[in-house]
Amino acid sequence: MVGYSLGGLVARYAIGLLHSKGWFDKLEPINFTTFASPHLGVRTPVLGIHSTLWNEFGSRTISTSGAQLFIIDSFRDTGRPLLAVMADANSIFIHALARFKHKVLYTNITNDRSAVYYTCGITKTDPYASLDSIQCNYLPDYSPVILDPDNPVSARPPEQLPTFYTRLAGSSSTILTRLPLFALLVVLVPIGSVLFIVNSGIQSIRSRQRIRLHEAGKAGIGLG
Repeated sequence: MVGYSLGGLVARYAIGLLHSKGWFDKLEPINFTTFASPHLGVRTPVLGIHSTLWNEFGSRTISTSGAQLFIIDSFRDTGRPLLAVMADANSIFIHALARFKHKVLYTNITNDRSAVYYTCGITKTDPYASLDSIQCNYLPDYSPVILDPDNPVSARPPEQLPTFYTRLAGSSSTILTRLPLFALLVVLVPIGSVLFIVNSGIQSIRSRQRIRLHEAGKAGIGLG
């Protein structure tokens, strides 16, 4: 079983249903793998205005899946978020996962603003928060994609910083080259935001309709 991004969570939910139906008594589960899947949701624990906007705005603009990913939903009659139910040691989802011989999580360590390292890797610490201070050690023939799991990082030797004037000149040049992009964003961002909010409202209504049909058994989908 392989899942990418949200597909990894869908896969965890699906194997719970398969297990409850007795499919794993007929089949031998071997590999369960997810790539950049936010197992702990996408709600950021970091404090600040950006985090607050992300948590409040994001959770209410991407339909039912958004509420579930930001852990503000209530799954059926449990009174708990779906991700919390799926992480319960006594749930069918964890029991199903335990049936697999091999379980592997792949995470991005940079350039992923939503499915960040801590949630995809299910960890409290992020050794890659400051890549400038570490050296990444990759597997032979897989650089620069897959880190060596036995020795993923090592301390980077100290380097001499450039002079103040060198850094100032570099910053000024960067700002000037980005001015056209900033001007374009000033025009496009408001228009795009309005279109996004309108589309989110439409998709939220459609999502709730699909869920009601599914819970009423009228969606035409079954496990056989």
